[in-house]
Amino acid sequence: MAENPSTMKADNKKKLNVGNLPNDVTEEELREHFADHPVESVEIFHFKQYTLALLLFKDKETATKALKEKENSVFRGRRLRMHLEYIVICHMKKDVFVYVVDNENVTEEDVYEKFKDLAKVQSVVLFHPLAYVTCTSPEDKEEATKKIAEAGINVYECNGHDQNQHIDVLRAAKLFFRNLNRVQMYNIPESWVNSQDELKKAVEGSGTVTEVRVTTGNFGPAAQVFYETADEAKAAADKLNQQLFEGRRIHAHHVIATMIPNYRTSVYIEQLDKSITEEQLYDHFLQYGEIEFVNRRKFGDEHGLVCFKEESSVEKALLCTALPLPKKEVGSEEAAAAAATPAATTNTDGTTSAATTAAAATTTTATSAAAATPTETEKTIVVKRFDGPLVLDIKLPQLKKGTTSEEPEEQKQRPPPAPLAKLWPIYVANLPYKADKREIKKYFSSFGGHIKFIFSPNIPSYKQSQTSMVMAALIYFARREQANEAIKAFNGKHFQSKCLHVFPGRKDTYFDTEKSIKVIRLNIAVTEEKLFEKFRKFGFIECVVKKDRTTAYIEFRDKEIAEKVLKLDEKQRPVRCLVEPVTGKINKKIFKENDEKISSAMQEIIDKNPAVLENVSSDRSSGPPPLKRGRFSGPANFGMQGPRNQFNANSATDFSNPQRFNGSQQTNRMGQNNRQGGGGGGGGGGNNQNRRF
Repeated sequence: MAENPSTMKADNKKKLNVGNLPNDVTEEELREHFADHPVESVEIFHFKQYTLALLLFKDKETATKALKEKENSVFRGRRLRMHLEYIVICHMKKDVFVYVVDNENVTEEDVYEKFKDLAKVQSVVLFHPLAYVTCTSPEDKEEATKKIAEAGINVYECNGHDQNQHIDVLRAAKLFFRNLNRVQMYNIPESWVNSQDELKKAVEGSGTVTEVRVTTGNFGPAAQVFYETADEAKAAADKLNQQLFEGRRIHAHHVIATMIPNYRTSVYIEQLDKSITEEQLYDHFLQYGEIEFVNRRKFGDEHGLVCFKEESSVEKALLCTALPLPKKEVGSEEAAAAAATPAATTNTDGTTSAATTAAAATTTTATSAAAATPTETEKTIVVKRFDGPLVLDIKLPQLKKGTTSEEPEEQKQRPPPAPLAKLWPIYVANLPYKADKREIKKYFSSFGGHIKFIFSPNIPSYKQSQTSMVMAALIYFARREQANEAIKAFNGKHFQSKCLHVFPGRKDTYFDTEKSIKVIRLNIAVTEEKLFEKFRKFGFIECVVKKDRTTAYIEFRDKEIAEKVLKLDEKQRPVRCLVEPVTGKINKKIFKENDEKISSAMQEIIDKNPAVLENVSSDRSSGPPPLKRGRFSGPANFGMQGPRNQFNANSATDFSNPQRFNGSQQTNRMGQNNRQGGGGGGGGGGNNQNRRF
């Protein structure tokens, strides 16, 4: 069931989420257990073998007292876990480790008893087969894991590569009632990403559909389908799971958004070729037994998982050492090779030529020998038993000698496509996730510039270049003057609530090492906007760029501010992270025009549709735009900044939140600053504080 936003707001902090309840619990029993704190209403939810209840109290104070008194209390032999609603689970705490249980009859109490003498256990959350054990502190967890290892018990960290999946599991365990009518689907066709109508057609007949959504994330697109009832959603997931749509085998899940394999029937595959799809992996390993599912999502380019239905299939699959590569179309070289292959010929008397027979025999022998070892059309792979908990640790590629973490290996380069080489690109970063090319084009052509082409790996139709989402775009203008004006006009402005970084498209722009810091080990949910909000209290911020899911760079206006932030201890830092100095040249761009992947992706788009260069053009009625533009007021909300990037520079201890702009005052300033600073809110020198970055 989807929660009503108005109800959530009214009941916020007045509801208690009570988990680990017996399946046959009644409303009367719960009211009796909380008799000292009168309950106004009780809702009980069931999913598989799990049961939880939402208890509504008259106010926040009563709910808070009930939580303090009843948390971890024993009810019918079960230790209750509870929290105030409505919570958002977006990261894994450092005091948690995960344990794999081998029996569906194991309860949270069993796990608690197993570890209570080895660790200071605060709570246990069980969602079979994974049990999450929370210790009293990260230090206690570190000490406990040593004792547990000495006792011969395997436990795992959950803050690494597979953290996202553990978050999904915890959401399912604690908050499944929110998604009982939802089906989550992965490995979806491209047509579903580009058109929700196609998605609706595909799920017709699976139940009464109330809403469909397509989301994009670090691990590719996903579809969410909402049904009228929970029973319809469960039946639809069973019906759609592992069905082929446009050549793709769909993963459909009810409630949970992560595939948890059966550890006894699964194998983990390494050294896969990047071009191998889930479907090709499925077809190859089907020879070893019936397959429950195949997953390459969230596993990295060279890894995959196959979950069989029977344990006996694992022993057979472990013998696999090579995987056929996708077949290529037969070209001139293959045809020539085939023509050169000797074959046996038949003489007029019906006998076979000895020479050709011998040659054929030789060819047959060579073919047999090649079959014994990987050939040019095969890739050597490594198949292991899957020992979880969700993804094996994936080692990062080794840096080449002479490089440092501040100087990553250069991408292979390739010139941009010929038609684009004649145009003038700008690089725009920190674009909103939901922005499409039409919205981007409308915004950036608002000052009269003639836009010829837009490329972003984030736009679904242009996402061939990278597997992860990149919130940046290259926008190509017809003239150099237009590109330069766009940089001045839009750098630091807001587009759909995101503050943009706009740089020249073909010129590298680096962080100032003296004024910048490197922020590592970030929670993956922390955005550039969040980093700005948290760090701006220390001083004026010029730029924030999140390079990957857990690493970001922040450039301040003054080096003294950067030095001050570097000296902060863990408790003083505004977000959970580590802070390091920047010691090498770091480009502010996430990708460049001449990166091989980027250039190839753009060339592919142009080859498929040469008219794309004209389709993405300005809104002018005819003719090219003028070289010079007149004054302009900009698009709707142009230059409307959020919180000001300022603080009390005269006080060494004033780290209070800056004041906010008045919208009308900001608009009035725009007319005065348009020409001097390249647009409202911009400007150089003393007026630069009006810009957010």
